[in-house]
Amino acid sequence: MEEFLQTVSVDKRTASLLTTAACGLGALLVLVRSVSSRRAAKEKIQRARTRRTESLHRAEQAVLRYRQSHPSTDSALILSLSLSELTKRLQEDSLSPEEVFYSYMEKTLNVHKKLNCCTEILLESLDQLKTIGSKKKGLLYGVPISIKDNIAYKDHDCTCGVVINLEQPAQGDSVIVKVLKKQGAIPFVKTNLPQALLSYDCSNPIYGQTLNPRNPQKTSGGSSGGEG
Repeated sequence: MEEFLQTVSVDKRTASLLTTAACGLGALLVLVRSVSSRRAAKEKIQRARTRRTESLHRAEQAVLRYRQSHPSTDSALILSLSLSELTKRLQEDSLSPEEVFYSYMEKTLNVHKKLNCCTEILLESLDQLKTIGSKKKGLLYGVPISIKDNIAYKDHDCTCGVVINLEQPAQGDSVIVKVLKKQGAIPFVKTNLPQALLSYDCSNPIYGQTLNPRNPQKTSGGSSGGEG
């Protein structure tokens, strides 16, 4: 075949046309690949946002059910307590883990609607709450905890705001999550951050912009903007 091609005589005009066609085909392939890649990225982002919406909805339903069966829970009081006061009351049983958990969950959901600070509700926390009594000796017994989106939590994405990290759930909890759980804390939500944690802002292509609670026209900062 190579010998045959060497014997083929092609005039300059034909050679120019063939070269142009080859370049055009190459450019078309690059364009098609680029469009396909962008479409796949958009679909991944949409699925991530759908998962977030579903987790928020399920959490709202859980809070509503709790509120209906425990109308006397004083969330304002619970939310006003310092960490030391909160842990003391939990250890003394003057507050139950359920009261504290649902008070913080409700507050989180309300704040998210205004500021877009959450990337996902960790629904496993509802199951952890049911067995939290076995961790009563822990230093953080019954304390709800939020974690940044870059911290690994089993079976959940750890994106750092980067699309390529979507749909690659962590195989296990990070060390910090393991320690928190061992001490009786309940990680219940992942929070937003700047893409790759490399900005003083708090925005990424997956979950969008987190707003400043004191002034929505300003950034909440980074890299822990969703925690603020």
